[in-house]
Amino acid sequence: MAKNILQNELFESFANASDNIYIYVCDMQSDLSRWSKNTVDYFDLEGEYIENAGAKWMEHVHPDDRDLYLKDIEAVFSGASSRHSCQYRAKNKYNDYVWLECKGSVISDEDGRPLVFAGIMTRLDNQNKYDPLTHLLTSFEMQKYDFSIGNGAILLLGINAFRKINNTNGFLYGNKVLVTLAECLEQFAGKNNRVYRLQGDEFIILSPNGSKGELCEIFENINDYCINIRGLKSFSVSAGVVSYPEDGTDFNTLMSNLEHSLEYAKEQKQGWISEFSEKISKRHYRTSQLHEALTKSIHNNFEGFELYFQPILDAKTKKIVKCESLLRWKTPEIQDATPYEFIKLLENSGEIREVGFWVMEEALRHAAVWQKKYNNIAVSFNVSYIQLLDGDFIDKMIEKAKELQVNPRLVTVELTESCNAEDTDMLSRQFEKLQKLGFQIAMDDFGTEYASFGLLHDVNMDILKIDQKFVRGLIREGNMADMAIIESVVDMCRKLSIQTIAEGVETEEIQDIIRSIGVSFLQGYLYSKPVPADDFERMIMNEQC
Repeated sequence: MAKNILQNELFESFANASDNIYIYVCDMQSDLSRWSKNTVDYFDLEGEYIENAGAKWMEHVHPDDRDLYLKDIEAVFSGASSRHSCQYRAKNKYNDYVWLECKGSVISDEDGRPLVFAGIMTRLDNQNKYDPLTHLLTSFEMQKYDFSIGNGAILLLGINAFRKINNTNGFLYGNKVLVTLAECLEQFAGKNNRVYRLQGDEFIILSPNGSKGELCEIFENINDYCINIRGLKSFSVSAGVVSYPEDGTDFNTLMSNLEHSLEYAKEQKQGWISEFSEKISKRHYRTSQLHEALTKSIHNNFEGFELYFQPILDAKTKKIVKCESLLRWKTPEIQDATPYEFIKLLENSGEIREVGFWVMEEALRHAAVWQKKYNNIAVSFNVSYIQLLDGDFIDKMIEKAKELQVNPRLVTVELTESCNAEDTDMLSRQFEKLQKLGFQIAMDDFGTEYASFGLLHDVNMDILKIDQKFVRGLIREGNMADMAIIESVVDMCRKLSIQTIAEGVETEEIQDIIRSIGVSFLQGYLYSKPVPADDFERMIMNEQC
């Protein structure tokens, strides 16, 4: 009997129907069962044919789901029920629990004796119902909700700098953070609210009949928990929140408004929550306009982009010896875009790589001309960490400098300190390659981010630029902190043979204080704002006359 049942051709046909559906059939007289090969492989079973499979399969069922599973399956084997139907979690060969929907039925003989128990198990994560990592419902399930009925609120929550958490501690640690946060959300959300995992590090709390204010209170509790979490390093979260039907009555509109609100919150400050508003809507429209125009400019041979140059003076002679190249951009349609606006967009889109190559080539082209005409004028330009991830950038820069016959000792690459570099070993290797040829490396905006000293420790720098917020504060009455900070930085750099540039020199008084401290170079509006290349060249000519 067992042979006829377990080696049936129909079983073979169904067993190969789908990689996400698992087939089993059991001869209830002998308690010998057969499992499809994909089941054996995915759940790491002992073989295709298994005796006493019920007990052995129980080892795979999640401990929290075993009572539910046992109650249902025992009803079948006791004859109390002819059908098996339940959802539970089972451990696969990767030691991950996946949600299954298990359905089966019993075939009995004419006398009512159970002969065969057969069924299928379907992975629910492949139907986007449950997230396999956190076991939360997915956004696929959320899309079924009718937001046109009733009044409620939705919160979209994301982990700040989650990519850095992954890169620093590994993906297994990152997964642990996600699982812990999911448990935290379910704990604080309450029984009347629903929690979903959207994608990546983003989660949803849907509050039918709830309000934005209530979700904001829940967010505060969650953020406090994440900062003081046990067993994990502290991390923070940000969030956006909308209400319906006020901010939308369909899934796509609400999700779009939530994403814009979360993005705004992250830009303002880590650990913030932002309610969707007209201001955020207008800001998104502005961002879309800028991005579209930037892409058009890039494709039109960088039309609208231009380099401006700000002079840098020797602190002892007050003569122009360097200049910093600064990117500007405008089109007939957009005249008021600030560098902060469009550079951030370029970095987020990845287009900073293309623009970065253009900036590098333009800066080197001007450097070649000015070196020949005015001898020792040095040119610096900013390089984004994202650009340095491109292995070709440094090689192309070296090649272009040779092509234009630029003296590398009069070229400085400025790394903006706020770049939040994750791979300092890579940075060190890239910069060492340049420094061996004579190029100089500068750290811009020193002191504005927590990683300043760590980056200085890991990467060899030739020049350190003291951020203007410290320099401008020197003349503030009763302020001793900025003076102490600058004096300490200059003294440290002197011991490390690193030159210093003070940014933000705007008055004669600040200039005199900075010079007395011993800074190497001066830069600021006292001497000039950034100007087009022709204007900067006239400044050099006038000084040399």
